[in-house]
Amino acid sequence: MSDIHEARNLVFARVGGLSLHRNWLLEPKASRNWDLQLSTYDEQLQGLDDGDLSLSIDTGTKWDSVCRYLRTNPDLLDRYDYIMFPDDDLLFEPNGLSNLFKIMASNDLDIGQPSLLPSSHISYPVTAHCPGFALRYTNYVEPMCPIIRTDYLRTLLPILARWPTGWGQDDIWTMMMAKPAYRAAFIDASPILHTRPLYTGAVYKTFERLGMDPEGDLKEVRKTFRGVPLPKLIYGGISDDGRKVGHIGANIRNGLHLLSAASAMRKPHEARRAGYGMLLRTATRFGYRPVQLEKVVGPSPAVTVLSTTTTTR
Repeated sequence: MSDIHEARNLVFARVGGLSLHRNWLLEPKASRNWDLQLSTYDEQLQGLDDGDLSLSIDTGTKWDSVCRYLRTNPDLLDRYDYIMFPDDDLLFEPNGLSNLFKIMASNDLDIGQPSLLPSSHISYPVTAHCPGFALRYTNYVEPMCPIIRTDYLRTLLPILARWPTGWGQDDIWTMMMAKPAYRAAFIDASPILHTRPLYTGAVYKTFERLGMDPEGDLKEVRKTFRGVPLPKLIYGGISDDGRKVGHIGANIRNGLHLLSAASAMRKPHEARRAGYGMLLRTATRFGYRPVQLEKVVGPSPAVTVLSTTTTTR
């Protein structure tokens, strides 16, 4: 297996014994614009050899393993344009991964994520797939499957290292650049299926084993930055025929879709509430654009990363 490829994008996947990543590899390698880097937290899976780069074994969490890997392999930030960090319980459409990278690049996005099919296990209804859109601009991207431009990832790495549980970071990822408007989006042109119930992954046992406090990280992130937005908002989009859609049109179309599709979703009450909220925001949030977050004045917490076993095979 060679570590030399010409693809300009990387998929960095933390995988366990039930990983669905082999479904991703059904996309013909000749047509892919991405390489696959597998990283496992399960030392019994040392035989994994279906990645394009050598297997990484790291018994930590998703985000501190990412930091350690990129600290050891800093050349990857120059070699690749975007890196995706998917969980291992996701199913993509045929050629879906390549399409996602193409859409990120063609729309000059710094960070984004695929939207979720309605039968998925969904944390926030705003992330659900909305037909008629290629993408929707947002102030939020969740840690399930972020796609990050490597130039911007350099900015985020100290934050990932400081709060390695990942809790709270999704509140600020889209607003750390100088001009965050139109730099982050949900990508509807290539949605995914999230197959695992929420809060059931192996990472929660890892938090306990390593003495990590995700709730504490969440509170600390929100205290460290001023203006952290709690509502997950959209403020525009691009239709699937390439037309720009403004704040009002995007929220009306998205809100009405959530109301009509709620019965097909796992949490219909939350979907309906989110739909009504979007319709209301056509007036209450008119003209909204995300702005760069300001760090709270005062001493910053020291940057620490819990050490753990990291090897490559």
